[in-house]
Amino acid sequence: MGGFFFMLFIIGLTGIALGSLASVKVWYPLPIFLFIIAGVCFGSFWFGVLIGAAFFSWLPIFLTKILLFFLSLLLVIFFFKQFHPSYGYFPMKGFIHWVLLSVFFFILGIEFAAIGLSAWLLLFFFPFFLFAIVIGLWIIYKLKILFKFSSVVIYFPLLIFVFLGVFKLLLI
Repeated sequence: MGGFFFMLFIIGLTGIALGSLASVKVWYPLPIFLFIIAGVCFGSFWFGVLIGAAFFSWLPIFLTKILLFFLSLLLVIFFFKQFHPSYGYFPMKGFIHWVLLSVFFFILGIEFAAIGLSAWLLLFFFPFFLFAIVIGLWIIYKLKILFKFSSVVIYFPLLIFVFLGVFKLLLI
């Protein structure tokens, strides 16, 4: 039962981080872009659960936690270097950010399967993930209003990914 709430917290936190990443600045129509993010990331998660249950059930959870820690730090470094005030974190060209996010969620799906959670829980996790993305969007808009001319708000999603990586590493 603890694995369920732990994974629910992680999925919620990553959803908030992705929603806030997308809402900092984006050139695409935001509702469509949020559904693309949700589809790519949760599709990778779902694929990771299927592959993890079939082939990687022997994999130690400790290894997946270390991989997720390094991937979250890699995401932070990549998005920090990628950020542009006009384009935000998701540029018009390029696909490396999609690959990194897909690999992150794929490894998270393998961990989901290694913990032993049922694949049927994905039917519950997907609406929760969409809700968390909307919450991340709302948090950034509220922070932009609260800190009107502060450029610190744009780094909030990166702080969530750093917290996520450290949280995953410490709770082994």
